[in-house]
Amino acid sequence: MKAKTPSTRAAFVAGAVLLGALASGPVLAQSKIAVIEVERLLQESGRGQVAVQELTRLRDQKQTELQGRQEQLAALQKQYTDGRLTLAEDRLAEMEKQLEDMTIALQRSQDDANREMQKMQGEMFGEIEQAVLPIIAQVGREFGYTAIFNKFQGGLLYSADAADITNLIIERYNAAHPATPGE
Repeated sequence: MKAKTPSTRAAFVAGAVLLGALASGPVLAQSKIAVIEVERLLQESGRGQVAVQELTRLRDQKQTELQGRQEQLAALQKQYTDGRLTLAEDRLAEMEKQLEDMTIALQRSQDDANREMQKMQGEMFGEIEQAVLPIIAQVGREFGYTAIFNKFQGGLLYSADAADITNLIIERYNAAHPATPGE
């Protein structure tokens, strides 16, 4: 079983408190709860698809760059291995230093690429999240929902399919924020 992070635990507790409050008294009879699959929103909305395409393009570019560096490192490693018996000690020491430097540089490049990808993903998906929150609030008010949960986060353990309003949110988000390739 996957360990819960502190934020997941806090969301679970908040959800339990909210459900406990809803279960007490007349609020339960009037409660209407909905769920949204945020992952689907990011994958199926027009801007989400553009963001995923841009992230895929960046990932592929970074992989190509890193693959070139790995090939250079492998070529030097082969040179070093092939020359162990024939090269002078000072040349071997120089090659060892090059191998070490190239390995460190490759690791740094991989770390930098991962950080850049995470930052870009956070920015792109954060913009979508900020734009969709008012739409979710509007739908909540319009349809009289007491609470709307992120379906697979925040401690939700069950929801009926009828409570899932993801399609409605995607439809309204796309209408309010049409995707334009190359943003």
